[in-house]
Amino acid sequence: MYQTEYRKLKELQFLQATNFLLLTKLIPNIKGDKNFVFNLPVANDKNKNTSEVKFKLKKMSDYTSNLEVLMKSPINKKTLKLNLRIYHEAKLVEVTRFQNFHVSLLEIFQTSFKFGFLKDERLQWNTFTKDFLNLCVEEGQSIETFIPSWL
Repeated sequence: MYQTEYRKLKELQFLQATNFLLLTKLIPNIKGDKNFVFNLPVANDKNKNTSEVKFKLKKMSDYTSNLEVLMKSPINKKTLKLNLRIYHEAKLVEVTRFQNFHVSLLEIFQTSFKFGFLKDERLQWNTFTKDFLNLCVEEGQSIETFIPSWL
């Protein structure tokens, strides 16, 4: 039983480290307060609609920051909301809230089922975040044109 829990913890920490690396590709200087917006193309959309993604980065201390991610869908007008905690020294990113389900994911730790949630929910949310950040890195489209002034 302990080996299984240890393996899950290693997998979770690997996901959190991967999410940190992906996030640093999107936000090169991750320390500090920043807000920015970019678009993601909608798959199989003939009208070339895009989803607007907003990142709101807020520095909490020298060692941690919070990032709120909002993505508006042009199809059903719903908004995906992720709250991430960035641990700068450990180089980890943890999902702290997913679609307002929990104020803190630590509530899930103790029991296998609590309020209908699975024990591996943290792993699932961090896996989703990894896939989402990969999509942002690969398919994200800047809203503004960044042309150097010397050209």
